[in-house]
Amino acid sequence: MGNRPAGVTAEGNALVQAALAAARKTGHQPSLTTSSTDSNLPISLGIPAITIGGGGRSDNAHSLDEWFEPEGAWRGPQTVLLTILNYDAI
Repeated sequence: MGNRPAGVTAEGNALVQAALAAARKTGHQPSLTTSSTDSNLPISLGIPAITIGGGGRSDNAHSLDEWFEPEGAWRGPQTVLLTILNYDAI
C-alpha cells in the first residue's frame, strides 16, 4: 500500500525527452504510459519525475506468478546513465 497522488510529467518536458532519446540509443522501443510508481509523489509536488524500465523482460508484477528474464538487462542501467547525461546536457 502506498499513497501515490495522481499526476503526469508532460511528454515535452526535457527529462522525458532525455529519457526517450536514451532509450532509443540503447535499443529500446520507448513508450509513455501511466502507472502508480514512486514518481507520483514528486510529480504531485510539481517536480518533474519519470520511471524508467530496468531492462530484461517481466510479467505479472506484484503477483505470485511474477517472473523476470534478465536477457538484455544491462540496457536498463545504461539507459538511466544516458538519460542523466542527456538531461545534464540540456
